[in-house]
Amino acid sequence: MVQRQASVVVLEIFRLLVVLNNSLKWCAPRPRRSNPVLSPTDGYDKLGALVAEAQQKCTGSPRMYNGKPCASTTRYADSRKGACGCGPHDNDNQFPWNSYGLVAAANQNLFDPSGGKWCGPVCGKCFKLTTTGGFVGGHGGATAEGQSKIFMVTNDCPNEWPNLSWCNQQGLHSVNQYGYNVHFDLENGHNQITGMGWDNPEVTWEWANCDEGHGQDGRTPNYGMYKQCQCRHTNTK
Repeated sequence: MVQRQASVVVLEIFRLLVVLNNSLKWCAPRPRRSNPVLSPTDGYDKLGALVAEAQQKCTGSPRMYNGKPCASTTRYADSRKGACGCGPHDNDNQFPWNSYGLVAAANQNLFDPSGGKWCGPVCGKCFKLTTTGGFVGGHGGATAEGQSKIFMVTNDCPNEWPNLSWCNQQGLHSVNQYGYNVHFDLENGHNQITGMGWDNPEVTWEWANCDEGHGQDGRTPNYGMYKQCQCRHTNTK
């Protein structure tokens, strides 16, 4: 009798184990967490953007600083009279003041929004640049904040290679790759920019009077000098 009861118990336990095993087969497996796949440059691009941003003091879109519009700057030297014709009629050389002076090429959208590359409406106009102390990371260096100089537009920075990251703005509020609505490429033919300690600084900008600028620093061309240029008809004080 005891042996029979033990057999029944064993059989019942076996049956329960079979039932439990079958029920476990229907349990859905827990999903395995997968790690995100990153391209080799993902971290670098994000880090590079953060580093560049950290060097810039102007904020917003377009960028502003202390209530004034900001601009990016670079420098160039090509010994040509430029898109405002500030050189002799019979060759492509510069007038001395256009080579040694505080002059600049304005981004295409500021120079002539219609896309013209000769005698833009801002030829012969002047603007004051004031350093913010910032710069675009990887493209310049720290320059003390608060340095102001007045420059004259004598050239165009066209929206084409190799200027596409700086001078590709299109439309009233569009910005370049670094977030600036305006860009100035500063003439450095005789180290007049680097000689001031300027290394492509971030700046605020505003229109200014050329004659007043010339009185402050003789390297800023006055309106009389601009009247020598082929595009002098664009000069409006």
